[in-house]
Amino acid sequence: MSVHQKIATTERKIKAAFIYLVNEKGLSHITVKDITEAANINRSTFYKHFIDKPHLVDHYEKQFFEHVNKMLKVENTNQICEQSIEEMQLQLYSKINKIIEYIYDELELAKALIGPNGDPYFEEKIKELLRNILNSDIELIKGNINVKNYIPEDYAHEVVISELISVIKLWLTKANPEPPQKISEIIIKTRYLSPHELLGFDNSIPFEDQLASADRENE
Repeated sequence: MSVHQKIATTERKIKAAFIYLVNEKGLSHITVKDITEAANINRSTFYKHFIDKPHLVDHYEKQFFEHVNKMLKVENTNQICEQSIEEMQLQLYSKINKIIEYIYDELELAKALIGPNGDPYFEEKIKELLRNILNSDIELIKGNINVKNYIPEDYAHEVVISELISVIKLWLTKANPEPPQKISEIIIKTRYLSPHELLGFDNSIPFEDQLASADRENE
């Protein structure tokens, strides 16, 4: 086995041990000793790869954001400015789809970091990433059309971003998560459907009439 293969094998062992321990004990409770024992390596081997546990966590999180940012850099600002608002919206969710696809590729690690036993700051970092994407696209849209703020902008942004995070977190709790494209479709629909429509009500019929009809069916 080559040196490169040995390094890759060791890093896979450490990663698998880390994911297992976060799910079992919680990130704040695991130690380097726990990781080395679960990975069946000695401490000196661990320290050849990582300084300590925070460095290990930082490595995985930086890897995530570096990969996502690299994917998102492939865009042409001039082309975006010539697009319609509908095309801009689709481009925005195309970016979100890329994030979801990468999360899916690193599903077990994402579940560990974003889950209840993981790093609470990781979710905030993802929210900040989504906020930056949303803000940059909105600035481009505002340069082409007039926009109307129905609610204060900071609240509007928080609603959109929090809903995105909530959908992703629910997706990650599932034993058999849907493929990325399906989640992207769900996210897009949440942007175009009213709360009543999301719950299955028909907006062409007054909401009160639908409730009255449901009550009669349940009698």
